[in-house]
Amino acid sequence: MTPSRESALKDSFRDFPMKAWRFFSLAVCALFLWLSPIQAAPIRVAYSAISGAMAPLWVTQESGFFKREGLDVELLYIGGGSLLIQAMLGGDVQFAYGPSVPVIQASLRGADLVFIANTGNTMIFSIMSRPEVRGPSDLRGKKVGVTRLGGSTDLALDFALKKWGLQRGRDVAVLQTGGMPESLAALHSGALQAAVLSPPSNIRAKKLGMRELAEMGQLGVVYPNTPLSTTRAHIRAHRDEVIKFLRAFSQGLHRLRTDGEFSKRVLAKYTSAGDPEILDELYQIYGVRYTGDPVPYVRLEGVGGILKRIGSKEGQQAKPEHFIDHSLLTEIERAGFFRRIFR
Repeated sequence: MTPSRESALKDSFRDFPMKAWRFFSLAVCALFLWLSPIQAAPIRVAYSAISGAMAPLWVTQESGFFKREGLDVELLYIGGGSLLIQAMLGGDVQFAYGPSVPVIQASLRGADLVFIANTGNTMIFSIMSRPEVRGPSDLRGKKVGVTRLGGSTDLALDFALKKWGLQRGRDVAVLQTGGMPESLAALHSGALQAAVLSPPSNIRAKKLGMRELAEMGQLGVVYPNTPLSTTRAHIRAHRDEVIKFLRAFSQGLHRLRTDGEFSKRVLAKYTSAGDPEILDELYQIYGVRYTGDPVPYVRLEGVGGILKRIGSKEGQQAKPEHFIDHSLLTEIERAGFFRRIFR
């Protein structure tokens, strides 16, 4: 080997640690930058109404239970179940809280959606009317508002109309408003003569002089009022994450039931209800009377009731269990989680 080549070789070995360190540093930085957006991306959960029915989700977030499970969760309001389902199917959100009928309808059309939990096992709506509408018979020839045609408020109206012997189209005109605040505003202005509202909108309507024609929760209808849903694909790809999500959510539901003062503060924040009377009533409805089962399973008869009323051949032939995945809650329950939080 010539002296020049030997010298060059020695120089290269002498520089190797510095070169290797620089290369390693650049590789680590590149890897960090590549992984950071993935790690930083929050889990997006959309809820379908500014309603006390969303209290379990709100209390979970404000209590920090998601963070304790190592989850970064972002809550999004998307008014109306149909729009929310589109967002979930498009991958914009990972979980949906609130819609039941749109999930079933989309699933019947082949969508990869499934219920994994539920709070509230009946319809928690009131049909509110203008003061001049003194009874159901006065609705003939009038306009009634629902948040979304084909959604939960629309189904609640169907129950009531059948009970009253009225038909949509022939006896009443049913209009879509887009959300609870819009329904209340249209009712108050006189653009609608009645509307299907959930708390706190129905409580505000009473304070504005509106009349309650029916409280749906008293009719004995078993119904998945506020289910939590996701896609089967998301469960397969992120089962541990979904387990953690349900553990956090169950702790939030338990705190809602047991910590009235904190829950009312959370309700005030998300519903903008500052009236103590409204907050007390909201808590009695969603923290006491209609919180659902201790372990938030989805009742088969509630899903079956929706399928019977959809009216399509596919709905009549479908099995309720096809729309529910209880394996996650069952796994959590068998591990003794609920015994620990209920103590």
